Amino acid sequence: MRRTLKSAMLLTAGLTAMAVAHPHVFVDATIVAVFDGNGLVGIKNHWVYDEMYSAATFASADSDGNGQLSAKETEQLKNGILGPIASSNYYNYVLVGTEFLPAKGVKNFKAEMKNGKLALDFTVSFSIPVKQDYTMATVAVNDPTNYIQMTTDMEEADVEAPDELDVDFFADDLKGLTLFRAFRSEIQGLYMRFKK
Repeated sequence: MRRTLKSAMLLTAGLTAMAVAHPHVFVDATIVAVFDGNGLVGIKNHWVYDEMYSAATFASADSDGNGQLSAKETEQLKNGILGPIASSNYYNYVLVGTEFLPAKGVKNFKAEMKNGKLALDFTVSFSIPVKQDYTMATVAVNDPTNYIQMTTDMEEADVEAPDELDVDFFADDLKGLTLFRAFRSEIQGLYMRFKK
């Protein structure tokens, strides 16, 4: 009993510390929700890292020191950055009703240095079939542990959809959505509704 209580107290203290942790990495992110004729198929992510993280990560990834990322180095960078956060949906959270959808993987990964900052582009695959009536979905991009402070300006978010789909979207805060309560209060979501 004491061991269980002590373990629970340590776990609670650890989670509390994580919740108030200060960030070590900074990312500016933009997204595009991607639809095909069958519904939502993915979220395109564009992440730009801070200069310090960018310099250290690029220097580590550029193993041959030629100032360019080869296909092999890019794949290692992808695995090093996105691999550890795969179980966290690559920090892409798509809420439909009362459920977060699981990511189906990542595709179209690219990495490059632009103006001294590491920029990543990749698409996180999801699947929400389109129906005759509106489906409501909310998208947020965030690291709930706050190790990475992600600034995602949802006012800059966009949608790519074929003409046969009716898609409406807007940015707003996540207040009142209890499944997002672990997120910082200033995090915005992209609210969408879509139908045939």
